Amino acid sequence: MLVLQVDRTGYIATSQNVDWAALKATGLPVTAVVRIDGSLPDARLRERVPGLIDQELRRWRSEGHGGGTLEIDYDCATSKLADYARLLADIRAKVLKTGALSITALPAWRNAPELDAVLAQVDSSALQVHAVRDPASGLFDPVLAAQWVADWSRRSANKPFLVALPAYGARLKLDLDGRIAAVESEQRLPLRSAGSRELKVDPREVVTLIAQLSARAYPNLAGFAWFRLPREGDERAWSLRTLRAVIEGQPLQARLRIALQAAADGPLDLVLHSDGNLDAPLPARLRIDGDCSAADGANGYIAVRGDRLHFERTAEADLRAGGSRRIGWLRCRDPAQVRVQAD
Repeated sequence: MLVLQVDRTGYIATSQNVDWAALKATGLPVTAVVRIDGSLPDARLRERVPGLIDQELRRWRSEGHGGGTLEIDYDCATSKLADYARLLADIRAKVLKTGALSITALPAWRNAPELDAVLAQVDSSALQVHAVRDPASGLFDPVLAAQWVADWSRRSANKPFLVALPAYGARLKLDLDGRIAAVESEQRLPLRSAGSRELKVDPREVVTLIAQLSARAYPNLAGFAWFRLPREGDERAWSLRTLRAVIEGQPLQARLRIALQAAADGPLDLVLHSDGNLDAPLPARLRIDGDCSAADGANGYIAVRGDRLHFERTAEADLRAGGSRRIGWLRCRDPAQVRVQAD
């Protein structure tokens, strides 16, 4: 759980409105995560961060959550790993009274001689294999990820590690020259853009990577961590149904169902249902067979009349597993005789 975040200006945000009783009732160990902006000036790191962490952990201990794991999420430049090792030593000596110390780690560190000093200060690590390259190259490459894990296993031979896997997508906002102006993922960004490009992570590629790593049986690979869990309003996280299926090793299948539902005022609602455990691509075109006098599209579709009535998708999109989308309505003489087919 994120308990403290320090941005590049040194601004501090702490966890608020925590339901301590609910957290305790789970009976599960809680990892307190401290996120530090990678561009925070070096002089402020050792000067401020240990004290800020100590203050926040005191609050957690007062609520009965001492003794868990403290995880530092800091995208340190490879050239500054020696300084990072000293920061971790300060945190362990001055702040961490009980419990374990862990870090998130970047593949770029795996060949650095200074990495040994960093790993010497921690009990475990979580290797991030997503969103670690230029966004234009995509969020995730399973081939590179497999190589990174092999390298990390050798470097951290005497320390357990997790592999942090992606369960989300992102949108690149582009300027007039096609350059990346911003990356939008968890929340919409108000920045207007000349164009955009969606970045997706195929759950089937992640399943393949998990199978490959499991077959290799790295002795210090302790499991997998997921970024991020779906929540209401997060349009690019995998659905909970998909994430659960991947974690449990279920076969993944997209299954789209087209339904006509009678509305209270007479028209038929045209609704798409994603019944599988994998997001289903929305059909580009739906053909309507039946005697229908009126129709209109909604939520990414328009109704078009030519030789026969059909609905056309206005933009490429997926319907999340377990989700439904009303894409328009029809007014027809005999609803029982209406048939809808995806072209």
